Amino acid sequence: MQLIDEIEISYFRSFYKFKLRKLKDLNIIFGKNDSGKSNVVRALNLFFSEETDRNEPFEFEIDFSERRLAESEQSEDVRKFLYVKITFNTPKNYQTSLGKQFYVKRQWTVSRDYYNEEISSSIPNSRRHIATRFLNKIKFIYIPAIKDISIFEGLLGNIHETVASSTPFTGAVSEFSEKLQELTSQMFQSLPKEVSTSTKIGAPTQLSQLFQTLDFETRADGDVNPKSLIRQRGDGVKVRHIPELLKFISENDKFDYHIWGFEEPENSLDFVAAQSEALRLLSISKSDRVQIVMTTHSPSFYLLNDRSAEKYYVSKDNDGISKAIQGRELEKFDAAAAVGEGFYLPAVAEAVSKVATIEARVKAAEAEVSALRDELNNISTPVVLTEGRTDAKILLIAWEKIRGGTPPFAVRSCETGGPNAGSGNGGAYSLAVRLAGVAADHPHAVVGIFDYDSEGIKAYQLNKNFNEIEIAGHKVKKSIHGQAYATLLLPPTFREECGEYENLPIEFLFRDEHLAAEVDGQRLNLKRKKATTLIGTKRVERELEDVTHFKDVGAGKTQFANSIVPSLPPDAFDGFEAIFVCIEQIIEDSQSD
Repeated sequence: MQLIDEIEISYFRSFYKFKLRKLKDLNIIFGKNDSGKSNVVRALNLFFSEETDRNEPFEFEIDFSERRLAESEQSEDVRKFLYVKITFNTPKNYQTSLGKQFYVKRQWTVSRDYYNEEISSSIPNSRRHIATRFLNKIKFIYIPAIKDISIFEGLLGNIHETVASSTPFTGAVSEFSEKLQELTSQMFQSLPKEVSTSTKIGAPTQLSQLFQTLDFETRADGDVNPKSLIRQRGDGVKVRHIPELLKFISENDKFDYHIWGFEEPENSLDFVAAQSEALRLLSISKSDRVQIVMTTHSPSFYLLNDRSAEKYYVSKDNDGISKAIQGRELEKFDAAAAVGEGFYLPAVAEAVSKVATIEARVKAAEAEVSALRDELNNISTPVVLTEGRTDAKILLIAWEKIRGGTPPFAVRSCETGGPNAGSGNGGAYSLAVRLAGVAADHPHAVVGIFDYDSEGIKAYQLNKNFNEIEIAGHKVKKSIHGQAYATLLLPPTFREECGEYENLPIEFLFRDEHLAAEVDGQRLNLKRKKATTLIGTKRVERELEDVTHFKDVGAGKTQFANSIVPSLPPDAFDGFEAIFVCIEQIIEDSQSD
């Protein structure tokens, strides 16, 4: 199905002015990690669902283009807004009213939490309701790169919506209720009539929640007993079921048209399985109810050559702005030049097309370290913003360990790149940019937590719109309008040297014995810093003393945050108490203004 013809995105995340043209049934977006591929799918999710990441509410300050934000700070004439504009190929039964093509543009501004909608001027006001009716017939389904159990729970909920109104299902529910009442009919007969003349167990009402607790039984060749798909099968087997679940929903629900936003459907699949998956998705997309927009690192999708498939190469320029190569420009795409830019997929795909035995290299090229994405569903409270996802994860665990329960503020990372912690565009500078973009009418205070290191201290200076104040004996930056705050991590007494040498990332709020902890053979890698000196004309390097304040955090941050930190005892988190007290006092200051 070729329902969407063109996607135009402006000022959203890594996009400044971005457009994909002449979409087909299956639309394949490829590029390096953190090139902006996934932002296309997230922009579609914003357009159709008013979310960016799955179950994560849209927040303008996080999703607004950093370049546009910088321009707006330099000139009051530059407006803060972003938009997604989609041009549709009108289905035949709507063409009399809407024409062969029409567009819908949805625009968000910094001062509103809802979008403004613009529809093609060729459609008169008297027919705008027909365009709305058409849009209500479209269902967008977003499948992120990390396909955990919550994805299957969501799909099961969709399946309930699909079958709930069918006659066989309602009949089965009625039969179940009648049988249950029959089995329990004697339960209340001894009640006095003044209490009740008839009490019985009613029909179930929360069936959507019930469906989300269901599982799938699978039996592979050679299996004696069926196994749980979600809890017993490998990730590759789970992933292969997702297109079939989506296909069932798309063929049986109440919507006429379905757009799938599918990130990296090849994840967890070997080369042969990825080839099969590519052909399967191509086949499904040729139906009259489904159009697919997907991202990939897989040669199996890159090598698809079919009139129903369109490919787009997304990369970033020197300013970090995503751009697309498409159409005839893509036909001239130079695989060797891509390798020179650090992008290996075209070269790997060329090799795969000639030599099918490079499966191991394909797996290595496609492997990505999966990080646990902690989503914040409630942003009506103050927000603590960190430099990276692992920082946010550690803060939440620390609060639970030493305070218990959920903190009275949301914790969110300023990273907006790929799903793997550390792979996005986070860091101290990005955090400073986000804080500077907090508007005066923001509904709650935003507190930025900077690492106490050279980058964090530099970024903490912020701009002229922030003044340094003292809150409970600590220096804090506060915006002129009072909605944004910033503080540096506070060195605990056992890390005085880290404060002296300005080398305190959040991991160093733990003692050395906790930094050295291992889980399943995984541990945090600390690298000793080196001192450099010139002796004559020769540069000589030597490692500094083997102490924590002369070390950098290396590999293993994600494993440390996701696996090791949760296993530590509560007394390991005493170094976090000072920063929590500081955050609470900052929030108190914001509420007293």
